[in-house]
Amino acid sequence: MKRTKIGTVRSVAGIKDPYIKRILSYIVGKDAFNIYRQTPSQLKHLLKGLSERQLRTPPAKGRWSIAQIVSHLYDTEVVLGFRYRMAIAQPGAPLQAFDENKWASSLRYNSADCEKKLELLIKMRRDHITLLSSLSKKEWKHYGMHEERGKETVERMVQLEAGHDINHLRQIEIIRRLFLKQAK
Repeated sequence: MKRTKIGTVRSVAGIKDPYIKRILSYIVGKDAFNIYRQTPSQLKHLLKGLSERQLRTPPAKGRWSIAQIVSHLYDTEVVLGFRYRMAIAQPGAPLQAFDENKWASSLRYNSADCEKKLELLIKMRRDHITLLSSLSKKEWKHYGMHEERGKETVERMVQLEAGHDINHLRQIEIIRRLFLKQAK
C-alpha cells in the first residue's frame, strides 16, 4: 500500500468549537492517517485479556463501558464511510450529524457483542484505509457540508477521526487500568 500523506494539524488556536478544538489538539504535529490506520490494532491490544464483565462494566454511573465505546467506534466508522463516499463522489453534498447518546440507547450498545463489533470495525476501517489511500491530493480536498460544522474535507474528516480515536483509546486505557488495579 502506498504511503498516504495528508496535512498535519499545526495548531488549534483559531478553532472556536470547543469539541473540535479538543479532538484536534490530540493530533497536533502528528500523522493523522497513521493514527487512523493503527487504531484497530491498538484497540485489539487494549481489549486482550479482559473478561466479559470487565468489557461491560462502566467505570462510573453515566459513563460508557469499554463495550459501549467499541460499539460507538464501529458506528462512527459506518457514518464516516458514508460521509467519505458522499464527499468524494458528490463534493458539496450534505452530511447529516448524529446524536451519539441516542444511537447508544436505541442501538443497544449496552448489550452489543463487543468482539463482533471490534471485528466489524477492523474490517470496515481496513476498507476505508484502502479507499483513502487511493485518493489523489485533489480528492482529499473534496468535501461535504456537515449540518452542524459546515464545509468538511475528506482530509479534515480523517484528522477528526484520528483525534476521536485517541480520545476513546485513552478512555479505554483508563478503564482497563482501573480493572487491573482492582484485580491486584
